[in-house]
Amino acid sequence: MVQLKQIGTLLLAASLTGCGGYGMFDPTSSFTSGYASGKSPEWKNASANSSIDTDSESTGSTPTAAAPDKNENEALNSLFARAAQGKLNASQPAPAPVPSSVAKPVVVADASESAIPSPPPAAEKVNVTPRGRAYLFRGIAGLIYSRGMDKLAERIQRVGVPASVDTYLMWRPVADQAIRDYRRDPQPIILIGHSMGGDSALAFAETLNAANIPVNLLVTYDPSRIAEDVPPNVERYINIFQSSNMLGGGNVVQGSRFHGHYASYNLKDHSEIVHINIEKADRIQEQLVTKVAELAATPAAAEGEAVPLHFEVPADAAIELWDSGQPVTAHAGDTLKTFADAYHVPLWSLAESNSVSTRTSLSEGQRIIVPRHLVPMAAPNVATSAVTSYAQVNR
Repeated sequence: MVQLKQIGTLLLAASLTGCGGYGMFDPTSSFTSGYASGKSPEWKNASANSSIDTDSESTGSTPTAAAPDKNENEALNSLFARAAQGKLNASQPAPAPVPSSVAKPVVVADASESAIPSPPPAAEKVNVTPRGRAYLFRGIAGLIYSRGMDKLAERIQRVGVPASVDTYLMWRPVADQAIRDYRRDPQPIILIGHSMGGDSALAFAETLNAANIPVNLLVTYDPSRIAEDVPPNVERYINIFQSSNMLGGGNVVQGSRFHGHYASYNLKDHSEIVHINIEKADRIQEQLVTKVAELAATPAAAEGEAVPLHFEVPADAAIELWDSGQPVTAHAGDTLKTFADAYHVPLWSLAESNSVSTRTSLSEGQRIIVPRHLVPMAAPNVATSAVTSYAQVNR
Protein backbone atom coordinates (compact mmCIF):
# COMPACT_ATOMS: atom_id res chain seq x y z
CA MET A 1 0.00 0.00 0.00
CA VAL A 2 2.80 2.44 0.89
CA GLN A 3 4.55 1.66 -2.41
CA LEU A 4 1.34 2.36 -4.35
CA LYS A 5 0.96 5.67 -2.50
CA GLN A 6 4.52 6.64 -3.32
CA ILE A 7 4.02 5.82 -7.02
CA GLY A 8 0.84 7.90 -7.07
CA THR A 9 2.47 10.84 -5.33
CA LEU A 10 5.48 10.73 -7.65
CA LEU A 11 3.10 11.00 -10.62
CA LEU A 12 1.39 13.91 -8.88
CA ALA A 13 4.73 15.57 -8.23
CA ALA A 14 5.70 15.27 -11.89
CA SER A 15 2.79 17.56 -12.78
CA LEU A 16 4.12 20.37 -10.59
CA THR A 17 6.10 23.04 -12.39
CA GLY A 18 9.46 24.26 -11.13
CA CYS A 19 10.09 21.19 -8.97
CA GLY A 20 13.43 20.28 -10.48
CA GLY A 21 12.47 16.82 -11.75
CA TYR A 22 12.71 13.46 -10.02
CA GLY A 23 15.88 14.44 -8.22
CA MET A 24 13.86 16.72 -5.94
CA PHE A 25 12.27 13.74 -4.24
CA ASP A 26 14.88 11.04 -4.87
CA PRO A 27 15.70 9.27 -1.56
CA THR A 28 19.41 9.65 -2.37
CA SER A 29 19.19 13.41 -2.92
CA SER A 30 21.49 15.60 -0.87
CA PHE A 31 18.71 17.21 1.19
CA THR A 32 18.03 14.07 3.25
CA SER A 33 19.56 13.97 6.73
CA GLY A 34 21.80 10.95 6.42
CA TYR A 35 19.32 8.17 7.10
CA ALA A 36 19.76 6.85 3.55
CA SER A 37 23.21 5.61 4.54
CA GLY A 38 21.84 3.91 7.64
CA LYS A 39 23.46 6.41 10.00
CA SER A 40 21.79 7.76 13.11
CA PRO A 41 20.81 11.45 13.05
CA GLU A 42 23.21 13.82 14.76
CA TRP A 43 20.94 15.44 17.31
CA LYS A 44 21.83 19.04 17.89
CA ASN A 45 20.78 20.08 21.38
CA ALA A 46 20.04 23.66 22.27
CA SER A 47 20.08 25.15 25.75
CA ALA A 48 17.02 24.16 27.75
CA ASN A 49 16.67 27.73 28.93
CA SER A 50 16.62 29.25 25.45
CA SER A 51 13.56 31.25 24.48
CA ILE A 52 11.55 30.51 21.35
CA ASP A 53 13.34 32.46 18.61
CA THR A 54 11.06 33.97 16.06
CA ASP A 55 13.60 35.45 13.65
CA SER A 56 14.22 33.83 10.28
CA GLU A 57 18.00 33.53 10.56
CA SER A 58 19.21 29.96 10.16
CA THR A 59 21.03 28.29 13.04
CA GLY A 60 22.62 25.67 10.86
CA SER A 61 20.58 22.86 12.38
CA THR A 62 19.30 21.85 8.97
CA PRO A 63 22.17 22.89 6.69
CA THR A 64 20.78 21.11 3.66
CA ALA A 65 17.72 23.37 3.29
CA ALA A 66 17.50 27.11 2.75
CA ALA A 67 16.08 29.26 5.56
CA PRO A 68 12.51 30.53 4.94
CA ASP A 69 12.34 33.91 3.28
CA LYS A 70 11.90 36.61 5.90
CA ASN A 71 9.59 38.73 3.78
CA GLU A 72 7.37 35.71 3.12
CA ASN A 73 6.99 35.01 6.86
CA GLU A 74 6.34 38.68 7.66
CA ALA A 75 3.63 38.86 5.00
CA LEU A 76 1.95 35.73 6.34
CA ASN A 77 2.14 36.98 9.93
CA SER A 78 0.48 40.21 8.82
CA LEU A 79 -2.38 38.32 7.21
CA PHE A 80 -2.87 36.18 10.31
CA ALA A 81 -2.96 39.19 12.57
CA ARG A 82 -5.53 40.94 10.38
CA ALA A 83 -7.69 37.82 10.20
CA ALA A 84 -7.65 37.55 13.98
CA GLN A 85 -9.12 41.07 14.18
CA GLY A 86 -11.60 40.62 11.34
CA LYS A 87 -9.87 43.40 9.40
CA LEU A 88 -8.22 41.66 6.50
CA ASN A 89 -7.62 44.60 4.18
CA ALA A 90 -4.64 46.28 2.60
CA SER A 91 -5.07 49.57 4.38
CA GLN A 92 -4.98 48.22 7.90
CA PRO A 93 -1.41 47.57 9.20
CA ALA A 94 -0.97 44.33 11.11
CA PRO A 95 0.00 44.40 14.80
CA ALA A 96 3.25 42.88 15.95
CA PRO A 97 3.11 39.08 16.51
CA VAL A 98 2.26 38.08 20.06
CA PRO A 99 5.05 36.15 21.82
CA SER A 100 4.09 32.54 22.48
CA SER A 101 4.75 32.92 26.19
CA VAL A 102 1.79 35.29 26.54
CA ALA A 103 -0.50 33.99 23.82
CA LYS A 104 -4.10 33.61 24.93
CA PRO A 105 -7.27 32.22 23.38
CA VAL A 106 -9.68 34.68 21.83
CA VAL A 107 -11.73 36.23 24.63
CA VAL A 108 -15.36 37.20 24.17
CA ALA A 109 -15.89 40.69 25.58
CA ASP A 110 -18.52 41.93 28.03
CA ALA A 111 -18.62 39.01 30.44
CA SER A 112 -21.92 38.62 32.25
CA GLU A 113 -22.91 36.92 35.46
CA SER A 114 -23.38 33.18 35.06
CA ALA A 115 -24.53 30.25 37.14
CA ILE A 116 -21.69 28.23 35.67
CA PRO A 117 -19.00 27.54 38.26
CA SER A 118 -15.80 29.34 37.30
CA PRO A 119 -13.12 27.14 35.78
CA PRO A 120 -10.04 26.52 37.93
CA PRO A 121 -7.36 29.24 37.70
CA ALA A 122 -4.69 28.82 35.07
CA ALA A 123 -1.91 26.48 36.08
CA GLU A 124 1.20 28.11 37.45
CA LYS A 125 4.05 28.22 34.94
CA VAL A 126 6.22 25.15 35.38
CA ASN A 127 9.94 25.35 34.72
CA VAL A 128 10.89 21.99 33.31
CA THR A 129 13.75 20.85 31.13
CA PRO A 130 12.31 20.01 27.69
CA ARG A 131 12.74 16.38 26.74
CA GLY A 132 11.99 14.33 23.67
CA ARG A 133 12.95 13.77 20.05
CA ALA A 134 11.17 15.44 17.15
CA TYR A 135 10.99 13.97 13.66
CA LEU A 136 9.80 16.28 10.88
CA PHE A 137 9.02 15.39 7.25
CA ARG A 138 8.74 17.57 4.16
CA GLY A 139 6.28 16.93 1.37
CA ILE A 140 6.82 16.45 -2.35
CA ALA A 141 9.51 18.77 -3.75
CA GLY A 142 10.24 19.64 -0.15
CA LEU A 143 13.11 22.04 -0.78
CA ILE A 144 10.69 24.37 -2.55
CA TYR A 145 7.29 23.81 -0.94
CA SER A 146 8.06 22.59 2.61
CA ARG A 147 10.74 24.97 3.81
CA GLY A 148 8.61 25.83 6.83
CA MET A 149 9.45 22.42 8.28
CA ASP A 150 13.13 23.39 8.46
CA LYS A 151 12.31 26.63 10.27
CA LEU A 152 10.02 24.76 12.66
CA ALA A 153 12.78 22.23 13.39
CA GLU A 154 15.20 25.06 14.18
CA ARG A 155 12.73 26.61 16.60
CA ILE A 156 12.15 23.26 18.32
CA GLN A 157 15.91 22.78 18.71
CA ARG A 158 16.24 26.23 20.26
CA VAL A 159 13.98 25.24 23.17
CA GLY A 160 16.15 22.19 23.86
CA VAL A 161 14.47 19.34 21.95
CA PRO A 162 16.52 17.63 19.20
CA ALA A 163 14.79 17.69 15.83
CA SER A 164 15.58 16.18 12.43
CA VAL A 165 14.09 17.01 9.03
CA ASP A 166 13.75 14.51 6.17
CA THR A 167 11.96 14.04 2.89
CA TYR A 168 8.71 12.10 3.18
CA LEU A 169 10.23 9.09 1.36
CA MET A 170 12.73 8.54 4.19
CA TRP A 171 10.25 7.85 6.99
CA ARG A 172 10.93 4.11 7.23
CA PRO A 173 14.67 4.21 8.11
CA VAL A 174 14.00 7.16 10.42
CA ALA A 175 11.31 5.15 12.21
CA ASP A 176 13.63 2.16 12.56
CA GLN A 177 16.27 4.40 14.13
CA ALA A 178 13.66 6.00 16.40
CA ILE A 179 12.66 2.56 17.70
CA ARG A 180 16.30 1.77 18.55
CA ASP A 181 16.78 5.16 20.21
CA TYR A 182 13.59 4.83 22.27
CA ARG A 183 14.50 1.36 23.53
CA ARG A 184 17.96 2.59 24.48
CA ASP A 185 16.75 5.84 26.08
CA PRO A 186 12.94 6.41 26.29
CA GLN A 187 12.05 10.01 25.47
CA PRO A 188 8.78 11.64 24.37
CA ILE A 189 8.31 11.33 20.60
CA ILE A 190 7.04 14.18 18.43
CA LEU A 191 6.07 13.64 14.76
CA ILE A 192 5.26 16.53 12.41
CA GLY A 193 4.73 16.39 8.65
CA HIS A 194 3.59 18.61 5.80
CA SER A 195 1.63 17.33 2.79
CA MET A 196 2.90 13.81 1.98
CA GLY A 197 5.20 14.30 4.94
CA GLY A 198 2.04 14.23 7.04
CA ASP A 199 1.11 10.88 5.50
CA SER A 200 4.62 9.67 6.36
CA ALA A 201 4.24 10.86 9.97
CA LEU A 202 1.05 8.81 10.29
CA ALA A 203 2.76 5.74 8.79
CA PHE A 204 5.67 6.35 11.20
CA ALA A 205 3.24 6.38 14.14
CA GLU A 206 1.66 3.11 12.95
CA THR A 207 5.11 1.50 12.82
CA LEU A 208 5.78 2.60 16.40
CA ASN A 209 2.37 1.25 17.39
CA ALA A 210 3.38 -2.19 16.12
CA ALA A 211 6.51 -1.90 18.30
CA ASN A 212 4.45 -0.87 21.39
CA ILE A 213 6.05 2.57 21.46
CA PRO A 214 3.92 5.68 22.17
CA VAL A 215 3.80 8.87 20.16
CA ASN A 216 3.28 11.78 22.52
CA LEU A 217 2.39 14.40 19.90
CA LEU A 218 1.53 13.98 16.21
CA VAL A 219 0.83 17.00 13.99
CA THR A 220 -0.04 16.95 10.29
CA TYR A 221 -0.14 19.98 8.01
CA ASP A 222 -2.59 19.39 5.13
CA PRO A 223 -1.91 15.67 4.57
CA SER A 224 -3.25 13.92 1.49
CA ARG A 225 -6.75 12.49 1.16
CA ILE A 226 -5.33 8.95 1.25
CA ALA A 227 -3.58 9.40 4.61
CA GLU A 228 -4.06 6.62 7.18
CA ASP A 229 -6.18 6.97 10.33
CA VAL A 230 -4.62 7.96 13.66
CA PRO A 231 -3.30 4.80 15.41
CA PRO A 232 -4.06 4.07 19.09
CA ASN A 233 -0.55 4.76 20.42
CA VAL A 234 -0.88 8.49 19.67
CA GLU A 235 -1.66 10.53 22.78
CA ARG A 236 -2.29 13.93 21.14
CA TYR A 237 -3.14 14.50 17.48
CA ILE A 238 -3.62 17.82 15.69
CA ASN A 239 -4.55 18.12 12.01
CA ILE A 240 -4.32 21.53 10.31
CA PHE A 241 -5.73 21.25 6.80
CA GLN A 242 -7.83 22.80 4.04
CA SER A 243 -10.59 20.69 2.56
CA SER A 244 -10.42 22.88 -0.56
CA ASN A 245 -6.82 21.90 -1.36
CA MET A 246 -6.34 19.29 -4.08
CA LEU A 247 -2.71 18.62 -3.13
CA GLY A 248 -3.70 18.03 0.49
CA GLY A 249 -7.15 18.29 2.01
CA GLY A 250 -6.81 15.20 4.19
CA ASN A 251 -9.44 15.15 6.93
CA VAL A 252 -7.71 12.45 8.98
CA VAL A 253 -9.94 10.55 11.42
CA GLN A 254 -9.29 8.56 14.55
CA GLY A 255 -8.60 4.85 14.24
CA SER A 256 -11.05 2.44 15.85
CA ARG A 257 -8.87 2.00 18.96
CA PHE A 258 -7.75 5.63 19.28
CA HIS A 259 -8.67 7.22 22.63
CA GLY A 260 -6.25 10.15 22.83
CA HIS A 261 -6.73 13.88 22.40
CA TYR A 262 -7.86 14.87 18.92
CA ALA A 263 -8.32 18.27 17.30
CA SER A 264 -8.92 18.96 13.61
CA TYR A 265 -8.79 22.47 12.08
CA ASN A 266 -10.18 23.06 8.60
CA LEU A 267 -8.82 26.39 7.30
CA LYS A 268 -10.79 26.42 4.05
CA ASP A 269 -12.18 29.89 4.80
CA HIS A 270 -8.71 31.37 5.40
CA SER A 271 -7.86 32.62 1.93
CA GLU A 272 -4.41 33.75 3.05
CA ILE A 273 -3.50 30.08 3.53
CA VAL A 274 -2.75 27.66 0.70
CA HIS A 275 -1.12 24.23 0.54
CA ILE A 276 2.38 25.60 -0.08
CA ASN A 277 2.47 28.07 2.83
CA ILE A 278 0.31 26.42 5.50
CA GLU A 279 3.37 25.00 7.31
CA LYS A 280 5.08 28.42 7.34
CA ALA A 281 2.41 30.23 9.40
CA ASP A 282 4.34 31.77 12.28
CA ARG A 283 1.49 31.87 14.81
CA ILE A 284 0.81 28.17 14.33
CA GLN A 285 4.51 27.36 14.65
CA GLU A 286 4.70 29.32 17.91
CA GLN A 287 1.88 27.30 19.42
CA LEU A 288 3.40 23.99 18.31
CA VAL A 289 6.82 24.87 19.71
CA THR A 290 5.23 25.74 23.06
CA LYS A 291 3.45 22.37 23.12
CA VAL A 292 6.72 20.58 22.34
CA ALA A 293 8.66 22.51 24.99
CA GLU A 294 6.06 21.65 27.66
CA LEU A 295 5.46 18.08 26.51
CA ALA A 296 7.62 16.35 29.13
CA ALA A 297 5.60 18.00 31.90
CA THR A 298 2.16 17.63 30.31
CA PRO A 299 0.27 14.44 31.19
CA ALA A 300 -1.82 12.98 28.40
CA ALA A 301 -4.36 11.60 30.90
CA ALA A 302 -6.23 14.85 31.52
CA GLU A 303 -9.13 15.19 33.90
CA GLY A 304 -12.38 14.05 32.39
CA GLU A 305 -13.22 12.69 28.98
CA ALA A 306 -11.18 13.72 25.93
CA VAL A 307 -13.81 14.78 23.39
CA PRO A 308 -12.64 15.12 19.74
CA LEU A 309 -12.79 18.61 18.23
CA HIS A 310 -13.68 19.27 14.57
CA PHE A 311 -13.53 22.94 13.61
CA GLU A 312 -14.00 24.96 10.45
CA VAL A 313 -12.18 28.10 11.56
CA PRO A 314 -14.01 31.28 10.42
CA ALA A 315 -12.10 33.62 8.13
CA ASP A 316 -12.02 36.40 10.72
CA ALA A 317 -11.04 34.15 13.65
CA ALA A 318 -7.57 33.54 15.04
CA ILE A 319 -6.28 29.97 14.69
CA GLU A 320 -6.06 28.64 18.23
CA LEU A 321 -4.74 25.08 18.57
CA TRP A 322 -6.68 23.45 21.39
CA ASP A 323 -5.88 19.82 22.22
CA SER A 324 -9.37 18.40 22.75
CA GLY A 325 -12.75 19.20 24.22
CA GLN A 326 -13.96 18.70 27.77
CA PRO A 327 -17.60 18.08 28.73
CA VAL A 328 -19.17 20.57 31.15
CA THR A 329 -22.68 20.53 32.60
CA ALA A 330 -24.96 23.52 31.98
CA HIS A 331 -27.53 25.03 34.32
CA ALA A 332 -31.01 26.07 33.27
CA GLY A 333 -30.96 29.45 31.55
CA ASP A 334 -27.28 29.37 30.61
CA THR A 335 -26.26 30.12 27.02
CA LEU A 336 -23.15 29.53 24.98
CA LYS A 337 -22.29 33.17 25.63
CA THR A 338 -22.06 32.58 29.37
CA PHE A 339 -19.79 29.59 28.74
CA ALA A 340 -17.63 31.63 26.37
CA ASP A 341 -17.20 34.31 29.03
CA ALA A 342 -16.52 31.84 31.83
CA TYR A 343 -13.97 29.71 29.97
CA HIS A 344 -12.45 32.48 27.82
CA VAL A 345 -13.04 30.77 24.49
CA PRO A 346 -14.54 32.28 21.32
CA LEU A 347 -18.27 31.92 20.90
CA TRP A 348 -17.93 30.40 17.42
CA SER A 349 -15.94 27.46 18.84
CA LEU A 350 -18.74 26.55 21.23
CA ALA A 351 -21.38 26.89 18.53
CA GLU A 352 -19.45 24.52 16.24
CA SER A 353 -18.52 21.93 18.86
CA ASN A 354 -22.06 21.73 20.25
CA SER A 355 -24.25 22.46 17.20
CA VAL A 356 -26.25 24.88 19.33
CA SER A 357 -27.39 28.40 18.48
CA THR A 358 -25.57 31.13 20.36
CA ARG A 359 -28.93 32.57 21.49
CA THR A 360 -30.53 29.34 22.66
CA SER A 361 -31.06 28.90 26.40
CA LEU A 362 -29.53 25.68 27.68
CA SER A 363 -31.37 23.20 29.86
CA GLU A 364 -30.40 21.95 33.30
CA GLY A 365 -27.79 19.21 33.02
CA GLN A 366 -27.17 19.73 29.29
CA ARG A 367 -23.74 18.53 28.17
CA ILE A 368 -21.59 21.28 26.63
CA ILE A 369 -18.19 20.67 25.02
CA VAL A 370 -15.60 23.34 25.78
CA PRO A 371 -12.23 23.37 23.94
CA ARG A 372 -9.18 23.14 26.19
CA HIS A 373 -5.39 23.19 26.25
CA LEU A 374 -3.49 20.50 28.13
CA VAL A 375 -1.15 22.20 30.61
CA PRO A 376 2.02 21.09 32.44
CA MET A 377 1.78 19.64 35.93
CA ALA A 378 2.92 21.84 38.81
CA ALA A 379 4.69 19.03 40.62
CA PRO A 380 8.14 19.01 42.23
CA ASN A 381 9.11 15.76 40.50
CA VAL A 382 7.69 16.72 37.12
CA ALA A 383 11.07 16.42 35.37
CA THR A 384 11.28 12.76 36.32
CA SER A 385 7.65 11.88 35.64
CA ALA A 386 6.74 9.03 33.32
CA VAL A 387 7.38 9.57 29.64
CA THR A 388 3.90 8.48 28.72
CA SER A 389 0.53 7.40 30.06
CA TYR A 390 0.04 5.19 27.01
CA ALA A 391 -1.20 1.70 27.80
CA GLN A 392 -0.41 -1.02 25.25
CA VAL A 393 -3.38 -2.53 23.49
CA ASN A 394 -3.96 -5.91 21.93
CA ARG A 395 -3.28 -5.96 18.22
